[in-house]
Amino acid sequence: MHRVSRKYNLFCYLIMSAIFLCSFQLLGQTYADKKYYLIDSLELNKLSEDDKGIISSALTKYHKTNEDSLKLKYINDIIELSWDEKVWTKYNRWMNEYLTNKLSGVTLKANKFNNKNRMLFSYLAATINNKAIITHEAGNYVEALNFYHDCIAIQEQIKDSVLLPEAYNNLGSLYHDVRNYKKAEYFYKKSLYLCEKYDNHRCVAMALTNLGQILSDRKELDSALVLLEKSLKVRVLSKESYGIGITYDLFGEVYFRKKQYHKAIQYFNKSLSLERSHNDYKGVAISLIYLGNVYVKQKDFLQAKKAGEEALDIAKKENALESQVKATKLLRDAYQGEQNWKEAFNMEQFYTKLRDSIQNDKIEESIIIKQTTFDLDQKEKEVELLSTKNDLQRLTLRNNRVFLGIAILGILLISIIALFTKRVLNKNKQVSKLLRQQNEEKQVMMKEIHHRVKNNLQVVNSLLRLQAREVKDSKVLEMFKNTQRRVLSMAKLHENMYSTENLKVINVKNHLSGLISDIIDSYGLEKEINIKLNILDEEFSIETLLPLSLIVNEVITNSLKHAFVNKQQGNITLELKKNNEEDFEMIIGDDGVGFHPLNESSGLGTKLINIFSRQLNGTIKLLDKEGAFYQLKFKVDNEI
Repeated sequence: MHRVSRKYNLFCYLIMSAIFLCSFQLLGQTYADKKYYLIDSLELNKLSEDDKGIISSALTKYHKTNEDSLKLKYINDIIELSWDEKVWTKYNRWMNEYLTNKLSGVTLKANKFNNKNRMLFSYLAATINNKAIITHEAGNYVEALNFYHDCIAIQEQIKDSVLLPEAYNNLGSLYHDVRNYKKAEYFYKKSLYLCEKYDNHRCVAMALTNLGQILSDRKELDSALVLLEKSLKVRVLSKESYGIGITYDLFGEVYFRKKQYHKAIQYFNKSLSLERSHNDYKGVAISLIYLGNVYVKQKDFLQAKKAGEEALDIAKKENALESQVKATKLLRDAYQGEQNWKEAFNMEQFYTKLRDSIQNDKIEESIIIKQTTFDLDQKEKEVELLSTKNDLQRLTLRNNRVFLGIAILGILLISIIALFTKRVLNKNKQVSKLLRQQNEEKQVMMKEIHHRVKNNLQVVNSLLRLQAREVKDSKVLEMFKNTQRRVLSMAKLHENMYSTENLKVINVKNHLSGLISDIIDSYGLEKEINIKLNILDEEFSIETLLPLSLIVNEVITNSLKHAFVNKQQGNITLELKKNNEEDFEMIIGDDGVGFHPLNESSGLGTKLINIFSRQLNGTIKLLDKEGAFYQLKFKVDNEI
C-alpha cells in the first residue's frame, strides 16, 4: 500500500491551531460570505476545530495584505495543512483557476520569466499535483497521468527542488497501481536521488517506503523490512505522524505475507489509530481491509466482516474504487469461511462487477498511454527537424550567390520530385491508416475474447463449487477441488492475456509468480512455506504457457497436499532457465517427505503432467535428491 503525498509542515500546523484559539473569537466575519471565504459551500459547522483555526488564521492574513505572493502563500497554507478533503480540494481548485488566469499568455521558459513568475508557476504546479492526487485516488488513472505530466513539465522547467521529487514519487505510485513495476521503481529511485540531493527527509522516507513495497510485492520480504526500518526511522525523527501510519501499514503487510499474523495485527492497529486521529478516511479503509484479511486467515470471520463492512462503507463515501474492490473481496472470503453461501455469492457478483470495471479502465488507460508516448516522439522529431532547417538556413546565408543558386535549384528539384510522388504517398498513407484501424479492431476483439473466456471459466468454477457442496465422499470432493484449481489456472492465464498490450505473448516470470501465490493462498495452510523462485525474464505464447502453467499447478498442489505432513515449515522451489535458443529447462519441487517417481504412479495428476509435457515437446523426470523435484526439458519455437 503506497500513498501519494501533499506537502505539509506539522510545526506550522500547530502554530496556526494556537493562533486560532486567540483569534477566532475576535473575528466578526459571516462564515457563509463567499467574498471572505473565496469559495462556495463551505459548511463550517461540519469542520473540525483544527481546520477552523487553520482557515481563520490564513484568511485573516490574506485579507490584510495586498501582496500577491503573500496572498497565495496563505491560501496554500490552507491547502497544505488541512486534513479535510472538502476544505483543501476546494481551495486548491480556487488557487488553480486564479493562477491559470494570472499566467495566461506567459511562456514557460526558464530564461523568459522573472522570479515572481517562477513563484507563480511553482504554486500552479503544486495545484496540478494535488488535482492529480485527487483523480489518482478516485481510480481515474488516465486523467491523473496527464495531470502528473503537466505538473512535472513545469517543475522540471523551473527546477523546483522541493516539489519535483514528490511529483516523481507520485507518478511512480500511479505506475505501481497499474502494476507497471519497472516504471514505478524507475520514478521512485529518481525521486529518492533528488530527495537525498536536496536533503528532503520527508521525501526520502516516502521514496524508501514505496521502494520497500515493491520489494514486498516481489516477495523479497526481508529486503523490504530493511527499507521500511530506514523509512520509519526518518519519519519518527521528523515527527511525521501521517507517514508513520503509512509505514506501519506496510510493516503489517510484510508480516502478513510472512504469516506472522500477530505482528501484522499490531502494526495495522497502530496505523488505524493514527489515521482515525487525522480523519484520514481513505487510509482507515485501507487499514481495515488489511486487518480483515488477517482475521480471515485466523478464521475470526466475525471480526473480518466487521472490518470489511466499515471499510466498504467508507470507500463508497470517499469514492475510492480500489478499496471498494478489496473490501468486497474481503467480505466474500468472510462469508465463504462462515459457509454463508448466499451472501458469499452475492458479494462475489459485486466484487466481479467492480473488478471488471477497473480492468476496463486499465485497458483504456494503456491505449491512451501508448498514444501519448507516440505523440511525444512525434513532437521531438518535429523539434529536431526544425533545428536542422535553422542550421541549413544560417549556412546558406553565409555562402555566396553561386552556392545559393545551387541550393535553390536543389530545393526546386526536391519540390518537383515531391509533387510527382505526392499521389503515391497519399495512397500509401490511406492504406497504412486502414491497416492500423484493422489492427486496432483486431486487438480489441482479442481482448474481448480473452475476457469472455476468463469469465466463462469462472462460471465453470462456480458451478463446480456449487456441485461440490452436494458431495459427501471426501475423495470425490477432493477431485472437484483439484478440477477447480485447474480451471482457475487457465482462467488466470486468460486474465493476464487481456490485461497486457501484446496479446500474443505474456511474461512467464510475472505469470508463474502470481499463479504460485494464488495456489498457496487458496490452500490457506497454517504453515510457513517459503517460495524460492528463479524464473527467467522471457515472454511465452499461450500455446506454451497454458500446459506449462498446468504442470506447475499439479506439482505445487501435490507438494502442498503431501510434502509437509507433520512439518511446520518447508520450501517450494521453481527454477526456469534457457539452455540455448530453443531449449528450456524447469526444476520444480519441494524439500518435503518425498514420494514415488512419476512412472510408479497412476494418478490423474501424473497422467496430466505427462500429457502436458508431450504438448511442450518435452520430457519430465523425477530427480534423485532430497524431497521431490522434477526436471522438465522442453522446446519453444518462434515464441515472439
